[in-house]
Amino acid sequence: MFSKCQFWVIKVKRNFLALAFLAFTFCLLLFSPVNLPAVKTGLTLWAGSVVPSLFPFFVSTELLMHTNIVYFLGRLLEGLMKPLFGIRGEGAFGFMMGLISGYPVGAKIACRFRENQVCSKTECERLLSFTNNSGPLFIIGTCRN
Repeated sequence: MFSKCQFWVIKVKRNFLALAFLAFTFCLLLFSPVNLPAVKTGLTLWAGSVVPSLFPFFVSTELLMHTNIVYFLGRLLEGLMKPLFGIRGEGAFGFMMGLISGYPVGAKIACRFRENQVCSKTECERLLSFTNNSGPLFIIGTCRN
């Protein structure tokens, strides 16, 4: 019986911060009548503006990643990407899509490159530094509403 009690104490100690934030969020929603309309407005804005402006970029990026354009751009722009950014030529696809669509598509591409062993950890970190930004099309698509 004592070991079970000790097990729960360790679990609570380890997850105390997460439980405190969860309790804080619950109390914030429960005891503040002003917060519920603000949360509803925020979620409506997110669902009506941010998701529709990001969705085409996610779909087009995913479709392009399954074609040979990544490796074609890699061979074509290897001489530019290696001395300029210190990454392989395949990073040109992430660079271009990051400039066009911005955050979070550039970060998603860098992550996918790392998962598929297209780039090393160092190259992925470098790629993230210049592809993870708010692109102009994302800003125009989100702020036009």
